[in-house]
Amino acid sequence: MSTLTPSSVSTVSGGLSGALKAFIGEASALMEALLSPGKILGEVEQMRALLVAANAAQATDPARAAALRTRASRIGLN
Repeated sequence: MSTLTPSSVSTVSGGLSGALKAFIGEASALMEALLSPGKILGEVEQMRALLVAANAAQATDPARAAALRTRASRIGLN
């Protein structure tokens, strides 16, 4: 007698399906980055500029520094 119920089998296959989709998405993002490194470098430069500005503003305007860091953290998520 099997210990796997129909619902546990579908959960396992759904988990594998989700993992496979995630793997394909990550592989696609890697290939895109390898084929167009200029885009990634541009995003890194933009992030660095925002972080430098945030560090400079930290002493006089902590709220602005936090906003700049938040903007920097969101680059590349689009």
